[in-house]
Amino acid sequence: MYLIFKLAVLAVCGALFAAFLKPLSPVFAIFTSLACGLLLIYAVLDPVRQIFDALSGFLTAVGVSRNLYVPVIKAVGIAVLVHITAQVCRDAGESALGSKLELAGVIAAIAVCIPLMREVFTLLETMLL
Repeated sequence: MYLIFKLAVLAVCGALFAAFLKPLSPVFAIFTSLACGLLLIYAVLDPVRQIFDALSGFLTAVGVSRNLYVPVIKAVGIAVLVHITAQVCRDAGESALGSKLELAGVIAAIAVCIPLMREVFTLLETMLL
């Protein structure tokens, strides 16, 4: 609860500062927003790591193979990173670049899920035979 309060204050202060800078220097306003966003992401890295460690522990305890859940975790990470980066591109006025980044993110997510698809097809093959 305390972390989210600090992050909300940081985001509001960063947004107000960027809004103040925008008429004076649009470039510094974008850099301010970007720096604030990076600080927000950095602040939640530890809780995200704890979530992934707990999830990994639960799935290992149940007996789920790492080959099944690691590609999903990678795909989620790619999706989050691409979404944030595309929004930054759109905020900077580069909508086309953000759209192309999203397309690249979809391709990267599919690529990291190929081992998972291979495992699913192997499982289906053993069930049908």
